[in-house]
Amino acid sequence: MKEDFFCDPSEALDVLDNIREGRVKMGLGIGDPMSDQYLRYKQGQFVMINGADNTGKTTWILWYFVVLALKHKITFDIFSAENSIASLKRDIMQFMTGKELRKLSDIEYRRAFDEMNFYFKFIRNDKTYTVQELLKISAQSPNKCLLIDPWNSLRGNGGNKHEEDYDACGDIRVFCNTTKKSVYVNAHLVTEAARKKFPKDHEYEGHQMPPSKSDTEGGQKFANRCDDFITIHRMTQFEARKNFTEVHVRKVKETITGGGVTQLDRPIIFKFWNYTRFEVGEKNPIANETGQGTPVQQTLTTLNHAKNEGFETESVQKDADPFPF
Repeated sequence: MKEDFFCDPSEALDVLDNIREGRVKMGLGIGDPMSDQYLRYKQGQFVMINGADNTGKTTWILWYFVVLALKHKITFDIFSAENSIASLKRDIMQFMTGKELRKLSDIEYRRAFDEMNFYFKFIRNDKTYTVQELLKISAQSPNKCLLIDPWNSLRGNGGNKHEEDYDACGDIRVFCNTTKKSVYVNAHLVTEAARKKFPKDHEYEGHQMPPSKSDTEGGQKFANRCDDFITIHRMTQFEARKNFTEVHVRKVKETITGGGVTQLDRPIIFKFWNYTRFEVGEKNPIANETGQGTPVQQTLTTLNHAKNEGFETESVQKDADPFPF
């Protein structure tokens, strides 16, 4: 039987109808007007992320995923070769609760652990994988998004690295199109990018500049092949800004569904607080979902959960202060 390589003439008609009639489904935001203007989560997208070492790329990405999980019920497969599974779970649980692990009650701890395991599955990182192997593993999962962190931890096939990268990016695009899963890839920088400093007389003179798309280890090809491109940057040696994470949106392929490129010197700023949350526009986007900032509701929710699960509530009642002001 002869294989037909051409699409049916009616394919994509429903999408075109929606565009024509103003029914386009927008990408998902996090509830902040500034951030949502530029940063949107969309199903079936290939998103590339770059940034210098020690800028907290994985930390911010995990927080962003937690926000999407709690606000929009997005679920994730996580492969992170340079972080222990325990540290990944710790960060996610702290973001979910807004508290350090050591400050969680037994009930809060168990509840956060269960909730984390509902939204996140972790691919074992005690071996190396090719891109194709990770895609095959994630295809067996019901989750909606895959994180590959970082790109240079993946095993090649022994051929030309440049060609392998292009082929792998092509495989990711096919995976996104066929499964409708999104894939986020975190990547390191070339050495030259670390040498780029703000010039003399600039307010940030001497500090490392945010990298461009082409500063990604492996070059411009990743920006060429992805749908969206994000740069995460932090001036780790600048005391006044070391807790400020800059998110530069460098590329948005399809703006009709929301999102856009940030101005060169106007990134989205996220302030990191005590390893437990980021704030944007001086607000925590998931305060309502987690009970953070609403101690009365948080206490009642915890006690109700304890009652439903049959846990002892005496210690929780003693420690909780519903009127802390």
